[in-house]
Amino acid sequence: MPIPEAGLAGIAAGIALEQVRPWRLMRRRSAGWAAVGAGSLIVAAAVKAAAPTELAEPDELVTTGVYCVSRNPMYVGCTLLHLGIGLLTRSGWVLATLPLAAAAMHRDVVGEEHRLSEKFPHEFRQYCEAVRRYL
Repeated sequence: MPIPEAGLAGIAAGIALEQVRPWRLMRRRSAGWAAVGAGSLIVAAAVKAAAPTELAEPDELVTTGVYCVSRNPMYVGCTLLHLGIGLLTRSGWVLATLPLAAAAMHRDVVGEEHRLSEKFPHEFRQYCEAVRRYL
């Protein structure tokens, strides 16, 4: 399952900080499993919808499946996975790294959308008008 590098880095940093100086939170297992489950389903649906396209160098826009609800469902799913992992592990550090990881992923999204707008100027503009960036 592809997870953006910024998301993985945030989770890894939180886990590393947890090892150095534990910051344990109250149990939130149900919410953690719900976030992991939702994030996994969203990422899997995004991968399925984008399967015919090379995401690094797309030859067409993916606008079907979950891409008709969010222009960036993989990032939405990764954010939910990050949240869920923090809740399941009860790690304050994993949760504390979430805003930084989200900001880094947002920077990546803006860059990707800029490249798509250059490659598909008319089609991408229409897509942006019809579908939100995240949710």
